[in-house]
Amino acid sequence: MGLFAMVGLIFAPFVCLLCAGWFYVRWQNEEKEEKALQNRKVCFRFLIAADVCLVVFGVLKLIFPIT
Repeated sequence: MGLFAMVGLIFAPFVCLLCAGWFYVRWQNEEKEEKALQNRKVCFRFLIAADVCLVVFGVLKLIFPIT
């Protein structure tokens, strides 16, 4: 379980931040207002998901340390 927490702590927020960056670029370059707002919402959801991943896997890392 400790290895799962460590791998999740490294890769899950990284993937969420990559997706947030992708939707941020789409949001900034979109010409249609409706699609731009949709990409903005998705971008902020991925940023919140990155924070949640950091907290969840950080707590798991504290509970199950690698010895």
